Amino acid sequence: MLFKGPTSYVYAALAASTVIFIAPAHSGPLRDLFKNDLKSIPDATKLSQQERQSTQELTRAINYETRGDNRKALSLHKAIVRDYPLSSAASTSQFKIGELYKITGKQNKAFDALQQFIENYTGSPFFKDALRYQYEIAKEGQTGDSTKMILGIIPRKTQTSDLLKWHGKIINNAPHSEYAPLSQFAIAQIYESEEKSSMAISAYQALVDKYPKHPKSAEAQFKIGAISKSEITRGSQDFGNITSARDAMEDVIVAYKDSQRADQARQALAQFNLIEADRLYEIGRFYEKQERYRSAIVYYEKVLTFKASRHIADAQQRHATLLKKVAPPKTDNTES
Repeated sequence: MLFKGPTSYVYAALAASTVIFIAPAHSGPLRDLFKNDLKSIPDATKLSQQERQSTQELTRAINYETRGDNRKALSLHKAIVRDYPLSSAASTSQFKIGELYKITGKQNKAFDALQQFIENYTGSPFFKDALRYQYEIAKEGQTGDSTKMILGIIPRKTQTSDLLKWHGKIINNAPHSEYAPLSQFAIAQIYESEEKSSMAISAYQALVDKYPKHPKSAEAQFKIGAISKSEITRGSQDFGNITSARDAMEDVIVAYKDSQRADQARQALAQFNLIEADRLYEIGRFYEKQERYRSAIVYYEKVLTFKASRHIADAQQRHATLLKKVAPPKTDNTES
């Protein structure tokens, strides 16, 4: 079966002229291949011979793959990379190794093979395809691999450590590619799903800082506020969470006013005001019970600034009552 994608145009190029349009194989770490054994460096004649042989072997490998014999194709591609590392065919074969592992469901091996390709053959026209494959592998691992089921019904997910490593490598491989911000967003999602709030917020913030104009940045900014809000609703007494949540939502409204999240951010801000009013009222009641009336008055005054609070009437009454309690007694200055 002819695999749709990079395979098809590799085969087309081979069928047309046997010319492989790739970067020289000596780019990247392959420059150091013979650094400890200079005598083994092939001369020009041998390199030319290896180029012809490797191209013939690559044609055979592609033919096997076209016929659906991926096992033989994979074996030949590995042999080309091993036996003809300086040939132009080696870069194509290294890419094909990753591709074949991917389509046969061996995602860990596929990612590693593609990583080796990316590190060694940065000038290859398949570089973007290798990045795309890596991102697809990481995302499939994040949502669950449908080819590997638990009890026959639940897609098996890749370990978190592998997912974080994969997305991190994608970012490092090409920080200005279309996949780098997507991987940064995925890293934040992983931390959020693991309930590692501070790390998720940091990862979302990194996306906003590095790629402020990316479509995912508005979502990331909103997520920062949403995570802080979730900490509040879980009972956190840290007013810093309210401040962080409010700041994040205000940033969404200002920086991403045309995004779908802007209206939701406005609604969230209103909710934060009510949450903060509840917290302030509870603190005021605490101080009142402790007979620390002046402190209670301060917090009731703060509640009164939130006109939509359900505590507004009670806080106003308690505020007035406590003011009378702490007011100094009037002195009678009239002479007898």
